[in-house]
Amino acid sequence: MSLFRTSRRRLQRNVQKLKNPNEFSFIFLGDSWAGDGQTSNTIFGLALSAIRSLKRKPLFILHSGDSVFTGTAEEFKTGGTYTDNLPVKSLLQLIQDPTNGVPNIPFFIVPGNHDRTGINGPLTNFRTFIGPTRFSINLPRIKTTIIGLNNVKQLGLDANNQPIYGFSPSELTYLKSKLKKAKKNTLLLMHVPPRIGKWANPNYFKDPESTFGNENGQLTRFLRIIRGKVRHVLVGHVHAFDKLTFQGTRYVISGGAGAPLVKEGFLKGTRTPIFHIIEYTVRNGVVVKRRVIPIGYTA
Repeated sequence: MSLFRTSRRRLQRNVQKLKNPNEFSFIFLGDSWAGDGQTSNTIFGLALSAIRSLKRKPLFILHSGDSVFTGTAEEFKTGGTYTDNLPVKSLLQLIQDPTNGVPNIPFFIVPGNHDRTGINGPLTNFRTFIGPTRFSINLPRIKTTIIGLNNVKQLGLDANNQPIYGFSPSELTYLKSKLKKAKKNTLLLMHVPPRIGKWANPNYFKDPESTFGNENGQLTRFLRIIRGKVRHVLVGHVHAFDKLTFQGTRYVISGGAGAPLVKEGFLKGTRTPIFHIIEYTVRNGVVVKRRVIPIGYTA
Protein backbone atom coordinates (compact mmCIF):
# COMPACT_ATOMS: atom_id res chain seq x y z
CA MET A 1 0.00 0.00 0.00
CA SER A 2 1.34 3.46 -0.90
CA LEU A 3 2.30 6.07 1.68
CA PHE A 4 -0.66 8.20 0.58
CA ARG A 5 -3.29 5.51 1.08
CA THR A 6 -1.93 4.58 4.50
CA SER A 7 -1.70 8.24 5.53
CA ARG A 8 -5.19 9.17 4.33
CA ARG A 9 -6.78 6.31 6.27
CA ARG A 10 -4.82 7.20 9.40
CA LEU A 11 -5.64 10.91 9.10
CA GLN A 12 -9.37 10.30 8.65
CA ARG A 13 -9.35 7.99 11.65
CA ASN A 14 -7.31 10.39 13.80
CA VAL A 15 -9.55 13.36 12.98
CA GLN A 16 -12.57 11.46 14.29
CA LYS A 17 -10.70 10.69 17.52
CA LEU A 18 -9.71 14.30 18.25
CA LYS A 19 -10.93 15.45 21.66
CA ASN A 20 -10.79 19.06 20.50
CA PRO A 21 -11.35 19.35 16.74
CA ASN A 22 -11.09 23.14 16.98
CA GLU A 23 -7.33 23.15 17.49
CA PHE A 24 -4.50 21.16 15.94
CA SER A 25 -1.07 21.55 14.41
CA PHE A 26 0.62 20.31 11.25
CA ILE A 27 4.12 20.37 9.79
CA PHE A 28 5.26 21.68 6.42
CA LEU A 29 8.66 20.91 4.86
CA GLY A 30 10.21 20.32 1.45
CA ASP A 31 13.21 19.36 -0.69
CA SER A 32 14.67 16.58 1.42
CA TRP A 33 16.53 14.65 -1.32
CA ALA A 34 16.28 11.59 0.95
CA GLY A 35 18.21 8.51 -0.15
CA ASP A 36 20.73 10.62 -2.08
CA GLY A 37 23.55 10.25 0.44
CA GLN A 38 24.64 10.63 4.02
CA THR A 39 24.40 14.44 4.15
CA SER A 40 20.82 14.82 2.94
CA ASN A 41 19.73 11.84 5.02
CA THR A 42 21.31 13.35 8.12
CA ILE A 43 19.43 16.63 7.66
CA PHE A 44 16.15 14.87 6.86
CA GLY A 45 16.71 12.70 9.91
CA LEU A 46 17.10 15.86 11.99
CA ALA A 47 13.81 17.11 10.56
CA LEU A 48 12.05 13.92 11.62
CA SER A 49 13.68 14.09 15.07
CA ALA A 50 12.47 17.68 15.46
CA ILE A 51 8.94 16.56 14.64
CA ARG A 52 9.15 13.71 17.16
CA SER A 53 10.33 16.16 19.83
CA LEU A 54 7.42 18.59 19.51
CA LYS A 55 5.25 19.02 22.60
CA ARG A 56 2.12 18.67 20.47
CA LYS A 57 2.03 15.77 18.03
CA PRO A 58 1.12 17.16 14.60
CA LEU A 59 -2.03 15.86 12.99
CA PHE A 60 -0.28 15.51 9.63
CA ILE A 61 2.87 16.39 7.67
CA LEU A 62 2.93 18.07 4.24
CA HIS A 63 5.98 17.78 1.95
CA SER A 64 6.23 20.02 -1.12
CA GLY A 65 8.25 17.62 -3.27
CA ASP A 66 11.80 16.71 -4.27
CA SER A 67 11.47 14.13 -1.55
CA VAL A 68 14.28 12.17 -3.26
CA PHE A 69 16.95 13.13 -5.81
CA THR A 70 16.66 10.88 -8.87
CA GLY A 71 13.35 9.07 -8.43
CA THR A 72 14.78 5.55 -8.15
CA ALA A 73 13.19 2.66 -6.27
CA GLU A 74 16.31 2.60 -4.07
CA GLU A 75 15.76 6.21 -3.01
CA PHE A 76 12.03 5.83 -2.46
CA LYS A 77 11.76 2.36 -0.98
CA THR A 78 14.63 -0.10 -0.72
CA GLY A 79 17.73 1.94 0.14
CA GLY A 80 21.15 1.50 -1.44
CA THR A 81 24.89 1.93 -1.24
CA TYR A 82 26.75 4.91 -2.65
CA THR A 83 30.35 5.96 -3.38
CA ASP A 84 31.52 5.57 0.20
CA ASN A 85 30.16 1.99 0.23
CA LEU A 86 28.06 2.80 3.27
CA PRO A 87 24.37 1.84 3.27
CA VAL A 88 21.99 4.73 2.65
CA LYS A 89 18.41 4.47 3.86
CA SER A 90 15.52 5.33 1.56
CA LEU A 91 12.87 7.99 2.08
CA LEU A 92 10.30 5.47 3.31
CA GLN A 93 12.81 3.69 5.53
CA LEU A 94 13.57 7.00 7.23
CA ILE A 95 9.92 8.00 7.61
CA GLN A 96 8.77 4.59 8.83
CA ASP A 97 11.67 3.90 11.21
CA PRO A 98 9.98 3.00 14.54
CA THR A 99 12.69 4.66 16.61
CA ASN A 100 13.81 7.71 14.66
CA GLY A 101 11.06 8.24 12.10
CA VAL A 102 7.43 9.36 12.21
CA PRO A 103 5.62 6.14 11.24
CA ASN A 104 2.36 7.06 12.96
CA ILE A 105 1.91 10.57 11.57
CA PRO A 106 0.08 10.91 8.23
CA PHE A 107 2.60 12.09 5.65
CA PHE A 108 1.57 13.60 2.29
CA ILE A 109 3.95 14.43 -0.57
CA VAL A 110 3.45 16.09 -3.96
CA PRO A 111 5.92 15.46 -6.79
CA GLY A 112 8.91 17.68 -7.41
CA ASN A 113 11.11 17.64 -10.48
CA HIS A 114 13.65 15.40 -8.69
CA ASP A 115 10.96 12.83 -7.90
CA ARG A 116 10.92 11.92 -11.59
CA THR A 117 13.09 8.97 -12.63
CA GLY A 118 15.70 10.76 -14.74
CA ILE A 119 15.52 14.27 -16.20
CA ASN A 120 11.89 14.90 -17.18
CA GLY A 121 11.34 11.16 -16.78
CA PRO A 122 8.20 9.40 -15.56
CA LEU A 123 6.68 9.59 -12.09
CA THR A 124 6.07 5.84 -12.07
CA ASN A 125 8.08 5.16 -8.92
CA PHE A 126 6.48 8.12 -7.17
CA ARG A 127 3.01 6.75 -7.92
CA THR A 128 4.02 3.24 -6.83
CA PHE A 129 5.62 4.09 -3.52
CA ILE A 130 4.23 7.50 -2.56
CA GLY A 131 0.84 7.75 -4.24
CA PRO A 132 -1.13 9.91 -6.68
CA THR A 133 0.48 13.00 -8.15
CA ARG A 134 -2.56 15.06 -7.18
CA PHE A 135 -5.11 14.63 -4.41
CA SER A 136 -7.79 16.32 -2.35
CA ILE A 137 -8.80 15.46 1.21
CA ASN A 138 -11.82 17.10 2.83
CA LEU A 139 -11.88 17.08 6.64
CA PRO A 140 -15.14 18.80 7.68
CA ARG A 141 -14.70 18.11 11.41
CA ILE A 142 -11.60 20.34 11.50
CA LYS A 143 -12.81 22.76 8.79
CA THR A 144 -9.83 21.88 6.59
CA THR A 145 -9.19 20.79 3.01
CA ILE A 146 -5.78 19.64 1.76
CA ILE A 147 -5.20 19.81 -1.99
CA GLY A 148 -1.99 18.56 -3.59
CA LEU A 149 -1.06 19.39 -7.19
CA ASN A 150 1.58 18.39 -9.71
CA ASN A 151 3.15 21.49 -11.26
CA VAL A 152 6.43 19.97 -12.47
CA LYS A 153 5.32 19.14 -15.99
CA GLN A 154 8.06 20.41 -18.33
CA LEU A 155 6.46 22.87 -20.74
CA GLY A 156 9.65 23.77 -22.61
CA LEU A 157 13.08 25.33 -22.10
CA ASP A 158 13.99 28.92 -21.29
CA ALA A 159 16.71 31.06 -22.91
CA ASN A 160 19.30 29.44 -20.64
CA ASN A 161 18.15 25.95 -21.66
CA GLN A 162 16.59 25.40 -18.24
CA PRO A 163 13.23 23.63 -17.85
CA ILE A 164 10.04 25.66 -17.73
CA TYR A 165 7.72 23.94 -15.26
CA GLY A 166 3.99 24.21 -14.86
CA PHE A 167 0.63 22.46 -14.89
CA SER A 168 -0.85 20.09 -17.40
CA PRO A 169 -4.16 21.42 -18.78
CA SER A 170 -6.18 19.04 -16.61
CA GLU A 171 -4.45 20.02 -13.36
CA LEU A 172 -6.11 23.41 -13.03
CA THR A 173 -9.47 21.94 -14.03
CA TYR A 174 -9.02 19.46 -11.19
CA LEU A 175 -8.16 22.28 -8.77
CA LYS A 176 -11.25 24.28 -9.76
CA SER A 177 -13.51 21.28 -9.23
CA LYS A 178 -12.07 20.44 -5.81
CA LEU A 179 -12.38 24.00 -4.55
CA LYS A 180 -16.16 23.87 -5.02
CA LYS A 181 -16.47 21.81 -1.83
CA ALA A 182 -13.36 23.02 -0.02
CA LYS A 183 -13.53 23.95 3.64
CA LYS A 184 -12.66 27.15 5.47
CA ASN A 185 -8.99 26.28 5.98
CA THR A 186 -7.81 25.24 2.50
CA LEU A 187 -4.14 24.28 2.22
CA LEU A 188 -2.77 24.03 -1.31
CA LEU A 189 0.46 22.06 -1.68
CA MET A 190 2.65 22.05 -4.82
CA HIS A 191 6.34 22.15 -5.69
CA VAL A 192 7.26 25.17 -7.86
CA PRO A 193 6.43 28.69 -6.57
CA PRO A 194 4.44 31.06 -8.77
CA ARG A 195 6.11 34.12 -10.32
CA ILE A 196 4.18 36.73 -8.36
CA GLY A 197 4.96 39.78 -6.23
CA LYS A 198 8.58 40.02 -5.14
CA TRP A 199 9.25 36.52 -6.52
CA ALA A 200 8.82 37.97 -10.01
CA ASN A 201 11.40 40.70 -9.39
CA PRO A 202 14.97 39.79 -10.46
CA ASN A 203 16.24 42.50 -8.09
CA TYR A 204 14.83 40.42 -5.23
CA PHE A 205 14.80 36.86 -6.53
CA LYS A 206 18.16 36.04 -8.10
CA ASP A 207 16.61 33.40 -10.36
CA PRO A 208 12.94 34.08 -11.23
CA GLU A 209 13.12 31.01 -13.49
CA SER A 210 12.91 29.00 -10.27
CA THR A 211 9.24 29.97 -10.32
CA PHE A 212 6.49 29.17 -12.82
CA GLY A 213 5.25 31.96 -15.06
CA ASN A 214 2.34 32.53 -17.39
CA GLU A 215 3.13 30.00 -20.12
CA ASN A 216 -0.15 29.06 -21.83
CA GLY A 217 -1.90 31.50 -19.47
CA GLN A 218 -1.43 29.10 -16.56
CA LEU A 219 -0.52 31.67 -13.91
CA THR A 220 -3.46 33.92 -14.76
CA ARG A 221 -5.83 30.97 -14.59
CA PHE A 222 -4.30 29.65 -11.36
CA LEU A 223 -4.65 33.01 -9.60
CA ARG A 224 -8.23 33.40 -10.82
CA ILE A 225 -9.21 29.95 -9.58
CA ILE A 226 -7.78 30.28 -6.06
CA ARG A 227 -8.66 33.92 -5.37
CA GLY A 228 -10.84 34.14 -2.27
CA LYS A 229 -10.87 30.35 -1.90
CA VAL A 230 -7.35 29.34 -0.82
CA ARG A 231 -5.79 30.89 2.27
CA HIS A 232 -2.42 29.15 2.17
CA VAL A 233 -0.22 27.95 -0.71
CA LEU A 234 2.75 25.84 0.39
CA VAL A 235 5.62 25.37 -2.08
CA GLY A 236 9.28 24.33 -2.25
CA HIS A 237 11.82 24.00 -5.11
CA VAL A 238 13.95 26.90 -3.81
CA HIS A 239 16.19 25.59 -1.04
CA ALA A 240 15.43 28.29 1.50
CA PHE A 241 12.57 29.85 3.48
CA ASP A 242 10.56 32.79 2.21
CA LYS A 243 7.01 34.11 2.32
CA LEU A 244 4.69 36.64 0.74
CA THR A 245 1.01 37.56 0.60
CA PHE A 246 -0.58 38.10 -2.81
CA GLN A 247 -4.24 38.82 -3.55
CA GLY A 248 -5.18 37.76 -0.03
CA THR A 249 -3.44 34.37 -0.16
CA ARG A 250 -0.37 33.59 1.97
CA TYR A 251 2.46 31.80 0.19
CA VAL A 252 5.38 30.08 1.90
CA ILE A 253 8.49 28.50 0.40
CA SER A 254 10.03 25.75 2.49
CA GLY A 255 12.92 23.95 0.81
CA GLY A 256 15.23 23.23 3.73
CA ALA A 257 14.75 19.58 4.69
CA GLY A 258 17.95 18.09 3.29
CA ALA A 259 18.87 19.38 -0.17
CA PRO A 260 21.83 21.81 -0.39
CA LEU A 261 20.73 25.30 0.60
CA VAL A 262 20.90 28.26 -1.77
CA LYS A 263 23.68 30.72 -1.09
CA GLU A 264 23.07 33.78 1.02
CA GLY A 265 21.81 36.59 -1.24
CA PHE A 266 19.84 34.32 -3.58
CA LEU A 267 16.74 35.90 -2.05
CA LYS A 268 17.83 39.48 -1.41
CA GLY A 269 16.98 40.93 1.98
CA THR A 270 15.90 37.65 3.56
CA ARG A 271 17.45 35.73 6.41
CA THR A 272 20.46 33.48 5.85
CA PRO A 273 19.14 30.18 4.41
CA ILE A 274 18.73 27.48 7.06
CA PHE A 275 17.66 23.88 7.15
CA HIS A 276 14.23 23.94 8.75
CA ILE A 277 10.69 22.70 9.15
CA ILE A 278 7.59 24.80 9.79
CA GLU A 279 4.96 24.17 12.45
CA TYR A 280 1.48 25.58 11.87
CA THR A 281 -1.18 25.92 14.56
CA VAL A 282 -4.82 25.97 13.44
CA ARG A 283 -7.67 27.15 15.66
CA ASN A 284 -11.31 27.12 14.59
CA GLY A 285 -10.33 26.64 10.96
CA VAL A 286 -7.83 29.51 10.92
CA VAL A 287 -4.03 29.36 10.98
CA VAL A 288 -3.12 31.38 14.07
CA LYS A 289 0.61 30.65 14.29
CA ARG A 290 3.49 29.74 12.00
CA ARG A 291 6.81 28.79 13.57
CA VAL A 292 10.02 28.15 11.63
CA ILE A 293 12.10 25.52 13.44
CA PRO A 294 15.83 25.38 12.51
CA ILE A 295 17.21 21.86 12.19
CA GLY A 296 20.83 22.36 11.15
CA TYR A 297 23.57 24.71 10.08
CA THR A 298 23.16 27.65 7.69
CA ALA A 299 24.31 28.06 4.09
